[in-house]
Amino acid sequence: MRRPRSCAAKPLLTAMLLAALAACEGAPEGGARAGDDEVGGRDRLGAESRPSYAVRLEKNVPAEMRDGVILRADVYRPEAEGTFPALLRRTPYSKSSEGSAERFESLAADGLVVVVQDTRGRYASEGVAVPHDEAEDGYDTVEWVASLPYVNGRVGMWGGSYLATTQLTAAGLAPPHLVAIAPSSSYTSRYDMVFQGGAFYLSDGLGWNLGQAADVRRRRDGASFVDRDGPIGLTGAQRAKLREEWLWHLPLASIDVLDIRTLAPGYFWMLEHPSYDEFWETYDIGLRHDRFETPALHVTGWYDTLLKGTLENFRGLNARAATERARRGQRLVVGPWTHSGPTLESTRIDDVDFGPDAGLDYESLLRRWYDHWLQDGDPGVMEGPPVRLFVMGVNEWRDEESWPLDRAVPTRYYLHSHGSAASEPDDGRLDLVRPGAEESPDRYVYDPRDPVPTGAMSGYSRAPSDPTPLQARPDVVVYTSAPLDERLEVTGYVGLTLWISSSAPDTDFTGKLIDVAPDGRARTLTDGILRARYRNGPVEPELLRPGEPVELHIDLLATSNVFLPGHRIRLEVSSSNFPRFDRNPNTGAPFGVEDGLSLATQTIHHAPERASYLLLPVVPRSTPDSN
Repeated sequence: MRRPRSCAAKPLLTAMLLAALAACEGAPEGGARAGDDEVGGRDRLGAESRPSYAVRLEKNVPAEMRDGVILRADVYRPEAEGTFPALLRRTPYSKSSEGSAERFESLAADGLVVVVQDTRGRYASEGVAVPHDEAEDGYDTVEWVASLPYVNGRVGMWGGSYLATTQLTAAGLAPPHLVAIAPSSSYTSRYDMVFQGGAFYLSDGLGWNLGQAADVRRRRDGASFVDRDGPIGLTGAQRAKLREEWLWHLPLASIDVLDIRTLAPGYFWMLEHPSYDEFWETYDIGLRHDRFETPALHVTGWYDTLLKGTLENFRGLNARAATERARRGQRLVVGPWTHSGPTLESTRIDDVDFGPDAGLDYESLLRRWYDHWLQDGDPGVMEGPPVRLFVMGVNEWRDEESWPLDRAVPTRYYLHSHGSAASEPDDGRLDLVRPGAEESPDRYVYDPRDPVPTGAMSGYSRAPSDPTPLQARPDVVVYTSAPLDERLEVTGYVGLTLWISSSAPDTDFTGKLIDVAPDGRARTLTDGILRARYRNGPVEPELLRPGEPVELHIDLLATSNVFLPGHRIRLEVSSSNFPRFDRNPNTGAPFGVEDGLSLATQTIHHAPERASYLLLPVVPRSTPDSN
């Protein structure tokens, strides 16, 4: 396996966002077309107007990597004399995806050389793909782009999810000609993405690798690089098999559908490393934050499962990047979105509407970002605080100087009950009072043959769906506060501490934070999971002693929400979230090799010396109104 090598402007964002949003009112999805407002005054990007160029496309331009492997890119460039800055996009999903050419042509018409490359072993590029091993190829490609005769030596990168990985891993090696990046929906530690709280991201992990294997199969069957120049993935029938059969397969490590063992061996490499070790260090971007020399625009959504990684990349680079320019050049935008890139129409998720201002014209924001960093545009785009958050509940945007908010107060909401919170919805209570005397514990039985279903989700996304129907299950425990007398803002990282005991040597616990309206409608805000053997950290697992009480700290990620007067805070606790995460078989056997499933009797304690509580970052009401 190839491994990556070891590797004085005021920080502002408001003007950039407001100008981008205001200027693009009514623009078609994906941003205004090239050539609009191209004469006189100031254009839609807020920069001095530039000419709109005719665009030349060169297909499958070869670039030789340091080991001799040829990667191919499509190059969209202005049809004009002279040199221009470049934008690089490296993707495993095909550089020729449907509808993308128009977008790339539009960027090139604005005076950028747009280079879109298939990553190693994907589509038109040669070699064998090693998922997420993109650092050296990224470095080499940046320097190759900078050397092209029509490029002026200034290169930026952009893209989300895996395309964020290709940026961040390359930037960790500090290519000399990489000026700035724009990673959205990124991870910091790949281990934390794959094994969240030690639980395996089954649906996304298996589905992604099966989809990638389709291109490898086509390559194996003899298709030329020209014939491979277009997206391919699972068929509708295969996706149905994934949902109905393959996700239920046990043992996990024995699955071999669609030749996945041969065509996507990286799936099994993950299964072979359930604890954090040297394998995962290779892909740990956080370990290399101090080597970054590039400003970065980080964008994510509160319902993106890569929310935590994006927040931590902003936070780490803001504090530890190698240069003052890079540290001061970090920007963060978080809206009420899923894993997909936001547009002005991104104002709702399923049946939850976040108001008309919830969307973002990301395309125009990106153009403003690179107008500044690559094209010497108006420095005013860097004015304003570096963080912009959408506060749900009141559905307002707000600018902040830091993440997390310094003024947020960690506040404990203790779990109480008379022992019937798993069967009586009104028995479980949340309040600020620590248990003063022994309270009856809550008990339920977790059966991995009948796991709590994940519900609505769509590829690396959670959902603000109403979980109330699931709370009728006997393996779901609910704790709810009294109706609030006044608004309560929760913005920041959310945690759950549970004192538990289990009849099993290993098991899972999940937590879900919910906003309940006066009419009973509920909206999920954030959630998390912990595999009990990893309660002391991801490096050294330790099994439970059945029946012995232990303390668990469950990461519920982050949110920003105002619980309005009359609303209630609700916590849901269970032991499964399937198929988003694999089922814990409760046997304590090594991960991935167990096909037996056992029942686990779970106990949640409420006592002065074993107090379970929800930890919320409460923003005091005395703070100034939102900007």
